[in-house]
Amino acid sequence: MRPLFSCVIPVKGERPFMKEALASLAAQGMGDDLEIIVQDADVEPDCGQSDALNKGFAKAKGEWLFWLNADDVLLHGALRAVKRCVEVWKFGSLDWIAGNMMYIDAEGKVIDCRWDRGWKCAFDGLPVQVYGPSSFFRRELWDKCGGFDTSLRVCMDVDLWMKFREHGHWFKRLPQYVWGFRRHDGSLTKSRTKSPEEQMRQDAEVQLVHARHGVKVTCRRLWRARVIRLLNGSYLKGLVDTVRFQVSSLKV
Repeated sequence: MRPLFSCVIPVKGERPFMKEALASLAAQGMGDDLEIIVQDADVEPDCGQSDALNKGFAKAKGEWLFWLNADDVLLHGALRAVKRCVEVWKFGSLDWIAGNMMYIDAEGKVIDCRWDRGWKCAFDGLPVQVYGPSSFFRRELWDKCGGFDTSLRVCMDVDLWMKFREHGHWFKRLPQYVWGFRRHDGSLTKSRTKSPEEQMRQDAEVQLVHARHGVKVTCRRLWRARVIRLLNGSYLKGLVDTVRFQVSSLKV
């Protein structure tokens, strides 16, 4: 039978948190409704993360697709929340679901919570900002939009979300935290000082994606988005949850 979800985990080289990533998927309790595809570049070489994810999703049999980095975790109850959302909207048009995320440290303690109501007007004229592995999308939508651009290294997810929007689709925001994004010394995405060459490549890629989709980031648009998030309580909710988790010293 066709599983409800397919998750692709792209890996290469050392993978110190792989056990935790797989355990977080097993803990979802989805049984045969969850297919896990480990796209291992040490076994099947690829041309980067975008290419690895394209190869993984090409193998997927699930109705809904998502990916998980090998050093991150899917938070407790995430897939059950997505499944409930799918069931509620089964007679409507729903192709894309996005949840909220937490930054966690190497030990799994919460560093920062990012929560958003996802008001569509906040993104007018700006790139669509939803966090990568907190997004779940139908196989048909993925196929229609052609997957990831393999020439992109850091903005491939933003490029995909923009293609979703241009095809007339918009995400349904879940109130739950679904993704634990781990910051650690070996993380490629950990905030650190970049070399001038790295920064130039990243800036060029951002500009390419913006130009491709007609995005013009202006101070006015950025402040409008910030005011919307301030008024709808997104910033306050994230702050309160961050303090709550840190005071209790809970691990995800």
